Amino acid sequence: MEFFDWISVPQVVLSFLDIFANSAEDAVSKSTMIMIICLASAAGLYLIGLLFGGFGLMTMARRKGMKNWWLGFVPFGNTYLAGQLAGDTSVFGAKMKRSGLYAMLAEIVYVGLEVALLVVSFLLLNADFYEFVTVGDAGDGYWQFSNALFMAKSPEFAWILTLNTVLEVIAYLSRFVALFFFFVMFTAFFRKYFIRSPFLMAFLCSFLPVRGFVLFAVRNNTPVDYNAYMRRRMEEMQRSRQQQYGDGGQGNYGGSADDSPFSDFGGSPNPNGTSSGGGSDDSPFSDF
Repeated sequence: MEFFDWISVPQVVLSFLDIFANSAEDAVSKSTMIMIICLASAAGLYLIGLLFGGFGLMTMARRKGMKNWWLGFVPFGNTYLAGQLAGDTSVFGAKMKRSGLYAMLAEIVYVGLEVALLVVSFLLLNADFYEFVTVGDAGDGYWQFSNALFMAKSPEFAWILTLNTVLEVIAYLSRFVALFFFFVMFTAFFRKYFIRSPFLMAFLCSFLPVRGFVLFAVRNNTPVDYNAYMRRRMEEMQRSRQQQYGDGGQGNYGGSADDSPFSDFGGSPNPNGTSSGGGSDDSPFSDF
């Protein structure tokens, strides 16, 4: 998924450049060049992230004695391996045992749809289907693809326009499904490997194309039991209240140390230098 997220980076950069075309053929030629530049840039950024993430997953998998550590360097396989490292999770109270598998399948569907959209985009790069759009009274304007010209000159291929619209809608929906499974999986993952801010790290890995760099950064962290950690934190808080008020912690009217408005993003530090997360619920949405 990161590959198609990275495509937007060169697109944003190129959007600030004034690109002029003297004819429809020139517009198509420059549009093709821009698409190739975006794809090449995205491929390079994705490859770097894949290598960083592969080394991160490989380190964690080897420490657990897993033999399929090499999946960390394989597209889609790295998602499955991350799910294996994350273990079981739960969604709205229901146990989910194969979040990595579901995330991988959703990712495959989304990527397949995006590849199909790219193929259609290249098919529509034809000067016969471009028209000049005038802007203002000075006669300035730009060249753009025209559905009307396409229907007039190639009516037998009208289904391509319909296919493009259908693919866009399905790809949009499949992206939401993939993001949902990614967020569930990475919340469970970072409750083991970065307990201080699992929600924030899961957000970075799910919604931004920086998964590989984040996984590389936490590769040496020791996995912990999130529920056991939260029980220990609750016991420490209870003992602290008992010592402070001497009534079993019932008289805590002044608020606890975890009353910080930013506690959902890591909580308050404990004596060991780590921070408390959300509740003891396994649901990835308990941070809300």
